[in-house]
Amino acid sequence: MFPQPQIQEFKEAFTMIDQNRDGFIDVEDLKDIYSSLGRTPDPKQLDEMVKEAPGSLNFTSFLTLFGEKLHGTDPESTILSAFQMFDADNAGELPEEYVKDLLMNMGDNFTPDEIKQTWKEAPISGGIVDYKKFTKIIKGSDTDNV
Repeated sequence: MFPQPQIQEFKEAFTMIDQNRDGFIDVEDLKDIYSSLGRTPDPKQLDEMVKEAPGSLNFTSFLTLFGEKLHGTDPESTILSAFQMFDADNAGELPEEYVKDLLMNMGDNFTPDEIKQTWKEAPISGGIVDYKKFTKIIKGSDTDNV
Protein backbone atom coordinates (compact mmCIF):
# COMPACT_ATOMS: atom_id res chain seq x y z
CA MET A 1 0.00 0.00 0.00
CA PHE A 2 2.73 2.48 1.01
CA PRO A 3 6.49 2.49 0.42
CA GLN A 4 8.60 1.71 3.50
CA PRO A 5 9.85 5.31 4.05
CA GLN A 6 6.26 6.56 4.05
CA ILE A 7 5.22 3.84 6.52
CA GLN A 8 8.01 5.05 8.80
CA GLU A 9 6.65 8.60 8.58
CA PHE A 10 3.18 7.34 9.46
CA LYS A 11 4.66 5.42 12.40
CA GLU A 12 6.28 8.61 13.68
CA ALA A 13 2.99 10.50 13.30
CA PHE A 14 1.09 7.70 15.05
CA THR A 15 3.58 7.71 17.93
CA MET A 16 3.28 11.48 18.25
CA ILE A 17 -0.53 11.26 18.43
CA ASP A 18 -0.51 8.26 20.80
CA GLN A 19 0.27 10.50 23.77
CA ASN A 20 -0.13 7.81 26.44
CA ARG A 21 1.93 5.29 24.42
CA ASP A 22 -0.55 2.44 24.82
CA GLY A 23 -0.45 1.52 21.10
CA PHE A 24 -3.92 2.93 20.39
CA ILE A 25 -5.22 6.37 19.48
CA ASP A 26 -8.28 7.29 21.51
CA VAL A 27 -10.26 10.45 22.33
CA GLU A 28 -7.85 11.38 25.15
CA ASP A 29 -4.85 11.15 22.80
CA LEU A 30 -6.59 13.39 20.27
CA LYS A 31 -7.55 15.86 22.99
CA ASP A 32 -3.91 15.97 24.19
CA ILE A 33 -2.49 16.51 20.70
CA TYR A 34 -4.99 19.31 20.03
CA SER A 35 -4.08 20.90 23.37
CA SER A 36 -0.39 20.74 22.52
CA LEU A 37 -1.24 22.76 19.40
CA GLY A 38 -3.08 25.35 21.49
CA ARG A 39 -6.54 24.28 20.38
CA THR A 40 -9.59 23.17 22.33
CA PRO A 41 -11.38 20.54 20.26
CA ASP A 42 -15.11 19.89 20.25
CA PRO A 43 -15.71 16.54 22.06
CA LYS A 44 -18.25 15.49 19.40
CA GLN A 45 -15.67 16.06 16.68
CA LEU A 46 -13.14 13.91 18.56
CA ASP A 47 -15.69 11.12 18.96
CA GLU A 48 -16.47 11.27 15.24
CA MET A 49 -12.78 11.09 14.39
CA VAL A 50 -12.28 7.96 16.50
CA LYS A 51 -15.45 6.35 15.10
CA GLU A 52 -14.05 6.52 11.55
CA ALA A 53 -11.95 3.48 12.43
CA PRO A 54 -13.77 0.12 12.25
CA GLY A 55 -12.50 -0.77 15.75
CA SER A 56 -9.67 0.20 18.06
CA LEU A 57 -7.31 2.55 16.27
CA ASN A 58 -3.98 0.74 16.41
CA PHE A 59 -1.18 1.38 13.92
CA THR A 60 -2.54 -1.08 11.33
CA SER A 61 -5.98 0.55 11.43
CA PHE A 62 -4.31 3.96 11.26
CA LEU A 63 -2.46 2.95 8.05
CA THR A 64 -5.61 1.50 6.50
CA LEU A 65 -7.61 4.62 7.33
CA PHE A 66 -4.94 6.86 5.84
CA GLY A 67 -4.70 4.64 2.77
CA GLU A 68 -8.39 5.08 2.09
CA LYS A 69 -8.25 8.83 2.73
CA LEU A 70 -5.13 9.40 0.64
CA HIS A 71 -6.26 7.27 -2.26
CA GLY A 72 -9.56 9.10 -2.23
CA THR A 73 -11.85 6.17 -2.75
CA ASP A 74 -15.14 5.52 -1.06
CA PRO A 75 -15.93 2.20 0.63
CA GLU A 76 -16.70 -0.65 -1.76
CA SER A 77 -20.41 -0.63 -0.84
CA THR A 78 -20.70 3.08 -1.71
CA ILE A 79 -19.09 2.62 -5.13
CA LEU A 80 -21.26 -0.41 -5.84
CA SER A 81 -24.42 1.47 -4.80
CA ALA A 82 -23.51 4.33 -7.12
CA PHE A 83 -23.31 1.94 -10.09
CA GLN A 84 -26.52 0.16 -9.03
CA MET A 85 -28.43 3.45 -9.19
CA PHE A 86 -28.02 3.35 -12.98
CA ASP A 87 -28.67 -0.39 -13.37
CA ALA A 88 -32.48 -0.65 -13.62
CA ASP A 89 -32.28 -4.40 -14.29
CA ASN A 90 -29.84 -5.03 -11.41
CA ALA A 91 -27.75 -7.08 -13.82
CA GLY A 92 -24.35 -6.00 -12.48
CA GLU A 93 -23.46 -4.61 -15.90
CA LEU A 94 -23.82 -1.31 -17.72
CA PRO A 95 -23.16 -0.32 -21.35
CA GLU A 96 -19.63 1.06 -21.79
CA GLU A 97 -20.78 4.21 -23.59
CA TYR A 98 -23.33 4.94 -20.86
CA VAL A 99 -20.67 4.67 -18.13
CA LYS A 100 -18.33 6.89 -20.16
CA ASP A 101 -21.08 9.48 -20.52
CA LEU A 102 -21.79 9.40 -16.77
CA LEU A 103 -18.10 9.79 -15.92
CA MET A 104 -17.63 12.67 -18.33
CA ASN A 105 -20.84 14.57 -17.53
CA MET A 106 -21.76 13.96 -13.89
CA GLY A 107 -20.00 14.83 -10.62
CA ASP A 108 -16.25 15.23 -11.01
CA ASN A 109 -16.12 15.19 -14.80
CA PHE A 110 -13.48 12.87 -16.21
CA THR A 111 -11.33 14.08 -19.10
CA PRO A 112 -10.88 11.86 -22.18
CA ASP A 113 -7.37 11.00 -20.90
CA GLU A 114 -8.78 9.99 -17.51
CA ILE A 115 -11.36 7.80 -19.24
CA LYS A 116 -8.62 6.17 -21.33
CA GLN A 117 -6.56 5.49 -18.18
CA THR A 118 -9.60 4.14 -16.30
CA TRP A 119 -10.56 1.87 -19.19
CA LYS A 120 -7.14 0.17 -19.05
CA GLU A 121 -8.28 -1.49 -15.81
CA ALA A 122 -12.00 -1.80 -16.49
CA PRO A 123 -13.53 -5.24 -17.11
CA ILE A 124 -15.22 -4.54 -20.44
CA SER A 125 -16.47 -7.26 -22.75
CA GLY A 126 -18.56 -6.65 -25.84
CA GLY A 127 -19.17 -3.02 -24.91
CA ILE A 128 -20.45 -3.96 -21.43
CA VAL A 129 -18.81 -2.94 -18.13
CA ASP A 130 -19.00 -5.50 -15.31
CA TYR A 131 -19.34 -2.90 -12.58
CA LYS A 132 -19.24 -5.42 -9.72
CA LYS A 133 -15.82 -6.63 -10.82
CA PHE A 134 -14.79 -3.03 -11.63
CA THR A 135 -15.66 -1.97 -8.07
CA LYS A 136 -13.45 -4.75 -6.71
CA ILE A 137 -10.60 -3.63 -9.00
CA ILE A 138 -10.97 -0.03 -7.82
CA LYS A 139 -10.77 -1.16 -4.18
CA GLY A 140 -8.02 -3.72 -4.77
CA SER A 141 -10.25 -6.61 -3.64
CA ASP A 142 -10.31 -10.23 -4.82
CA THR A 143 -12.04 -10.31 -8.22
CA ASP A 144 -12.17 -14.12 -8.45
CA ASN A 145 -15.39 -14.43 -6.43
CA VAL A 146 -17.54 -11.98 -8.40
